[in-house]
Amino acid sequence: MAAALGSLDAMSHMRIALVDSGKLSDIRQWEPPTDTYLPRTLQITASNQRFLERLGVWNLCFEDRIQAYNRAVVTDALGKGKVDLVALNSSSSDAAFMIETKNLVSGLLKAIDHNGSRIDVFERSKVSNWESAPKSDASPAATNWPTITLSNNRQLQARLVIGADGANSCVRKHANIGTYGTKYAQYGLVATLCLQEPISAAFQRFLPTGPIAMLPFPGGFANLVWSLDADLIQLLKSGLSSDIVNAAFRLSPVEMERIYDMLRSNASTEQINNEIAWRLQHIHSNDALPPVVAAIASKSSFPLQLRMVDSLIADRVALVGDAGHVMHPLAGQGLNMGLEDVQCLAQVLNEAAMAGEDIGIVLDRYNSQRYILNLAMQGIVDKCWHVFGARSSLVASLRSMAMTGLDQLPAVKSRIIHAFMQ
Repeated sequence: MAAALGSLDAMSHMRIALVDSGKLSDIRQWEPPTDTYLPRTLQITASNQRFLERLGVWNLCFEDRIQAYNRAVVTDALGKGKVDLVALNSSSSDAAFMIETKNLVSGLLKAIDHNGSRIDVFERSKVSNWESAPKSDASPAATNWPTITLSNNRQLQARLVIGADGANSCVRKHANIGTYGTKYAQYGLVATLCLQEPISAAFQRFLPTGPIAMLPFPGGFANLVWSLDADLIQLLKSGLSSDIVNAAFRLSPVEMERIYDMLRSNASTEQINNEIAWRLQHIHSNDALPPVVAAIASKSSFPLQLRMVDSLIADRVALVGDAGHVMHPLAGQGLNMGLEDVQCLAQVLNEAAMAGEDIGIVLDRYNSQRYILNLAMQGIVDKCWHVFGARSSLVASLRSMAMTGLDQLPAVKSRIIHAFMQ
């Protein structure tokens, strides 16, 4: 958000404060490892990649560590349905990009250094106190601005406070913006995979226990994102192997339950691998299957939830990204929605500044454009999670019919690609 605001000529007379609890200097100077990729990654749509390119961020990332792709294969383990999404009719052959989170943040910080002479960075700082301005006649005078006290006792007075501070946003809490939603009783397990051969496509399989996805990176690496029930996450965090990942993309749900039972009964790694090898020998390779995983590097996990807000705005406060909406990662839309928030809010503020308006009191325009769109995307992803998580044979058959039918409709698939990837 700071990089976007720093690029606006109409706001060149205003100073911007970036407050972050992390040690940003370490991320700014990040030197990536040469033999692996980090497990926390992001999928970025083509339109948002172009936005980052316009900001001068993209070329400051380590571009040799970014993987473009234009194909996603989605399968249903229970219903046997398959959809092969290929971006053939787009203006660019690349529909989406995979990038490590730290790589993108490093590029953003470098862009702020290059172009943000009016951006003051307060790293390793938190908001310790917030004094809201008294309700008044919406005067632009500084006496009507909120006052923020940081953990280093520095005080900042701002005509606008933007919360881009994640799902547990302190800005949202200080502004008394309510939230509602649900926890999925699932965790996301992410890991770096080393493959037997390179890939340039994404593969996702819906299992009854949650979707598993393999997302491409350069040099024969991939990122694993696997949604798992709470009772399985601990077993697989400690017992995850390349054989188990290969099995999850290939074996039937009944066979996978057998593997889970062996994990629960503390079967040895050798016993589990022998069981998987025996079952995999009957599986023939096809274009719906990803390459074989040879090894697994670093991994981590995080809880999955759906979280909405009552509003994206309050008095001189706006929320962007996860501070304003949290969703299941199955469609890879979380960051993309956040970047669309940033673009919209930056445009609203730029237009207000050009017209000589107080940027702190024009936020209704942002909320009216983004709130419903965010809710709609959250609703679509949540419905997908429930539909593909249903174990009923009737629902599975209907899913299979729908996916098979969709796979035969290029025009409809093209619209889906445009909506979710471009």
